[in-house]
Amino acid sequence: MYEKKITIIITVLLVFLSYKSISVSSNHLIDSNESSPENNNLWAVLITVGEPKLDDKNAGDLYNILINNGWPENNIYYLRENKATKETILSISDWLNVHGVKENDLVLFYFSMHGGKKDDVPPLDEPDNMDEFIVPYKNDEIGDNILDEELTPMFEEIKTEKLVIIFESCYSGGMIDGANDLKKTGRIVITSTNVNETSYPYSLFFSKKGFLFAYYLIKGLRGRADKNNDGFISAEESYAYTKTYTIKKSTIYAYLLFIFHKTLLNHIQHPQIYDGWPSEENNEEQLKIIAIS
Repeated sequence: MYEKKITIIITVLLVFLSYKSISVSSNHLIDSNESSPENNNLWAVLITVGEPKLDDKNAGDLYNILINNGWPENNIYYLRENKATKETILSISDWLNVHGVKENDLVLFYFSMHGGKKDDVPPLDEPDNMDEFIVPYKNDEIGDNILDEELTPMFEEIKTEKLVIIFESCYSGGMIDGANDLKKTGRIVITSTNVNETSYPYSLFFSKKGFLFAYYLIKGLRGRADKNNDGFISAEESYAYTKTYTIKKSTIYAYLLFIFHKTLLNHIQHPQIYDGWPSEENNEEQLKIIAIS
């Protein structure tokens, strides 16, 4: 039995090394080509709370990618820890609209925070009878979480038809499974897990690289996700790249953990996407978010 475990460990480590990828520089400014977004039409909201060491690493990397690729610093709203209260998060649409977001502007949201689920509350629209939520900063132990359907009106108030929403949180696939959740024409929603899964750090043993899903999201946005080699990273390309490597790496983790605890084999991350851009009926076009040429 001992020799069998050693063999399994060696095999898994070899697989792990085969998937190890190479970093790519992202020091490229947005090109003036007409097919790229105009710099002053780029907006981002980064929200992190709950795991400062992990969240700040990933959000900081994302912030630098945006700045290095032409996103105006004044157009990036970064809420972290005690600033990321429920009230503040749900009023972000006001900040964007006051600052002049227009219909053709690109708005990117990145949430990195704890997530959970509870029994569905009216309107009863969840296929699994569970409402998902994210956990904002709370001034006390009994502060309110933010249900998926509570985010819906906030996003609907933003005056854009180019909206990308990314969740790095447990059970985040539940943000797009209910009839009153975040699915709507003019937006793309990407989640780090499906409705029943939790999010892992990049490494179960060394967590300096942040969360697993976010690590590959960043890596893809630095250039690796441009599979059609057109000089742009689209939201769809970013998702495809991140999904592939998140599943591979979390599978490796799951099998390593399985050696010690059999129930952990089920903890593989499967990122999800809802693609409603440019419309739910016709989403063949890709939404470019980063120019790397």
